[in-house]
Amino acid sequence: LILILSFSYICIWFYFPIMKDKTYFAPAERTNIEKIRAKSAIISSLAEFKEVFGAINAIGAVLDNNRQVVYASNDIIKTFGFNSIEDLLGKRPGEAISCLHSADFPAGCGTSMACSVCGAVNAIMESQKTGVKSTKEASITTVIDGHTKSYVLRVTSSPIILADEQFYLLILEDVSNEKRRATLERIFFHDILNTAGSLNGLLEVLKKETDPAEARKILNISEETSRNLVEEIMLQRQIRAAENGDLEVKFEKLNSTDVLYSAISKIKFHDSAKDRIIIIDKNSVNMEFESDRILIQRILINLLKNALEATDEGGTINAGCKREGQKTSFWVQNATVIPGDVQLQIFQRAFSTKGKGRGIGTYSIKLLTENYLKGKVRFLSNEEGGTVFTVTV
Repeated sequence: LILILSFSYICIWFYFPIMKDKTYFAPAERTNIEKIRAKSAIISSLAEFKEVFGAINAIGAVLDNNRQVVYASNDIIKTFGFNSIEDLLGKRPGEAISCLHSADFPAGCGTSMACSVCGAVNAIMESQKTGVKSTKEASITTVIDGHTKSYVLRVTSSPIILADEQFYLLILEDVSNEKRRATLERIFFHDILNTAGSLNGLLEVLKKETDPAEARKILNISEETSRNLVEEIMLQRQIRAAENGDLEVKFEKLNSTDVLYSAISKIKFHDSAKDRIIIIDKNSVNMEFESDRILIQRILINLLKNALEATDEGGTINAGCKREGQKTSFWVQNATVIPGDVQLQIFQRAFSTKGKGRGIGTYSIKLLTENYLKGKVRFLSNEEGGTVFTVTV
């Protein structure tokens, strides 16, 4: 036992410094807390700077060359739940706001693969490299007390000399509501308007149709189009309520295969399902579980819709449900591989492969699953298995 413990200690002694400095993107080196406190004391003594800094109507902080906080506004202290600036000293921006990826590596914020597409760290690094102000947008997901929340921040990093030393003034502006409005307008003015236009066109054709069989066919399509329209509006209302913490959840006993078949029956008439096949895995487990029927259906429909949209005409997607310990998992698979840079931004509210102001499917899946159904969502995308999204509740 002594030999094993000794060997383990030696391994940790050699391994931890390596891991501590490991980075996939920004430099990992950190300033020790004594030096951070010394820098903070110098800045705190600069009365004119403090007066100007305090007049800025935004969340702000001063960073050193290693992207660590040495000074901060009262707004950032209050907004993110710190008791005093002392609690914030030495943290990097992502660590200060509890970014989902800030703890991926021991060196913290800026060092994970996901950080390579983060506007915040890119703005800081660009201002360090060029010596001029840099402004970028950052979609950041935070997890606080088990609850997921997404921000869209406009991040500005400006080089500044204080007491003959180089620092970086970081300004964070929350533009989440602005982005939400833009997305909602895009959805209503584009997707929903298109659907409403299609429905209107079908009804015009129906008025002129004299063949009863053809009229019945048009009527059925109109009914499905109308249902899709209502579903899209309901989704937006649910997401709004979920983000505000007002979404009511009703847990009840459900059957896994019933839920899966029901979701498939609702999506198979959607435009994305045209000329595509959905196959239910024959090994799917028929089991009882507790969840909110409407929300789990919404989540599965979004998973199926995303997979169908990523599949060419004539293609196939697979779906199933399985037992994972005491939990129930639903999965949806398609053959398309998600590009690496896109994988790093999956689940971000403001990100979409469909273009600016489009698509909040994966974001809503994570929001509803993890904040309201006590579950988890994950995905795997590679050449061997295509893309598989799994929701466990």
